[in-house]
Amino acid sequence: MTQAAAPARSSLASSPDGQWVAVRRNDAIHLLAGGVAPAVGKVDVGSDDADVAFVGPPSMVVVVVRNVAPRVMLYQPPSLEVVARHDLDAPMRIAAIAGPRVVLVAPDNKKLVIVRVAATALSAQTVDLDGPLDFVVGLEKNQLLLSIQRKLEVWDAATGRPVLRMQLQLPPPPRTVGAAQGHIWVTRPSADDVIIYRLSDGRPFRHVVGAATVDVVANPTSPIIIVGTQRHLVRLHCFAHSVTVIEAPWAPGVPIAQLAVGDDVSLLGLPAGQLEPWRVPIAGAGAPAIPPPPAEEAPPEPPTAEPVSRFRAIRDKQDADRAAVALPVPPTPTAAPAPAKPRPKTARDWREGVAAIGADLVRGGTPELAAPLDDTELADLADRLLLSKRSIRALVALYGLYLVGEPELSIADLAQVLGDWTEPLGSGELAALAMLKRKGGRVSLRPAVTDLLDGAKPRAVRIVGNAAGKPRSGAWRYAREGKSDVELETLLAGAFGRIAVIESDPDRAILEARLRGATAVAFHPPEHKPTPWPRDAGLVLVLYGSPSSWIADLPNLDA
Repeated sequence: MTQAAAPARSSLASSPDGQWVAVRRNDAIHLLAGGVAPAVGKVDVGSDDADVAFVGPPSMVVVVVRNVAPRVMLYQPPSLEVVARHDLDAPMRIAAIAGPRVVLVAPDNKKLVIVRVAATALSAQTVDLDGPLDFVVGLEKNQLLLSIQRKLEVWDAATGRPVLRMQLQLPPPPRTVGAAQGHIWVTRPSADDVIIYRLSDGRPFRHVVGAATVDVVANPTSPIIIVGTQRHLVRLHCFAHSVTVIEAPWAPGVPIAQLAVGDDVSLLGLPAGQLEPWRVPIAGAGAPAIPPPPAEEAPPEPPTAEPVSRFRAIRDKQDADRAAVALPVPPTPTAAPAPAKPRPKTARDWREGVAAIGADLVRGGTPELAAPLDDTELADLADRLLLSKRSIRALVALYGLYLVGEPELSIADLAQVLGDWTEPLGSGELAALAMLKRKGGRVSLRPAVTDLLDGAKPRAVRIVGNAAGKPRSGAWRYAREGKSDVELETLLAGAFGRIAVIESDPDRAILEARLRGATAVAFHPPEHKPTPWPRDAGLVLVLYGSPSSWIADLPNLDA
């Protein structure tokens, strides 16, 4: 959103509650109930150079006129009666919406005005910027994301002040930036991809849409992004990371909008010369299901196959909601088009399904908390710790919430989701293994757990050895006897199979070692006994001489 788009002679906007659709044709605005003709209200704004948007609740129509007496007009549905007006000292455009506030930006990007909409009034606040504005995007919870002189900050729309500095590796301008639920999306001129950044951790995801992007429709409260390219329309789901071509009577230049009524979301498009937009379901009732990628043919198992993992017996009965984009390739006279190759499975694929579970939980749903396929970080952890089905379901729920940026859940809500109070109250396996963080009646996974499930390296230990297993339970002393660190690491790794050399915080280190099937080793004794102590965790303290008080009571290790 680095430059203002040329004013269109027609546009389309929908209200947040899905009740109204505003159609602008030249100077006139028509209000449709539910997007269905005939119009229930009509008003002439006296200019074809105007922006139309909805704010709310309650839903109100805001019109910003530029070329004739620049002003902001507020209209009340369904009659479109004028209830408020605010004159501007220069032409401005609508750059973002944040709840009941409209953000206006001057053509030179050097002036920003936040207009608050009330039932029958408008109030404006001019914000002094440090330099030219690169872009501004409306987020959830009445927040804004601004980029000014390469500084990326989250602002409180109510106060017009920055509250958080962000670090996102965005591509350089020119670019178009917008928001979807829990994410920021970026498109670039002539590029055939959309880059999505997860706001919880800044992680980018690149999705190829098959052609240069010409239009994008998204909403900060919806995970669905509609991308109009030079060839077709594409639906992109931020949580499931699925990309699907949409069959719709659309062409570049046709205004489009999303209309959400509860969980049912439709795509609206306004063809030339018509007042009622066409409608295509994209989510909820009537929307086509996204087929999973074609399964690869598995080789026959040998007669003496390895025992089936106990984790496989309780894995998910449904694959994650994901699909590869199948771009249409016209056939040639001499050869039939080649069949689309199935997208190869990656380490990211299994997290798509868990993220979809987390998104459903955030919306108040009750998804099946089934585990992902084998050969994943979650499956390996469950097998290594011999977790029960009840504990795995809790792990899936909490990791899914973490993936969508809502890592905490109340004890009562988690118990309702699981149908059991054991893990939420801290009397289950996950608590015994120190994997849960419980504070103020809310439950989440400890960072050491989410790091492992993310596939990240441990932060407090250095792993030596490959034979992961159950550590030698307890804490032990071991005499150095003139041996170097390298000699000791080799000796202890040979004795235990895998060790985790503590390099920083011992409290985090003992958990990281237990989760990764290693016995912790400290060459410098910690000042206190690590806490919390995971069940069956092992710690070896390599000492020179006089131990501290808590270490003195430990038995000597006979390696």
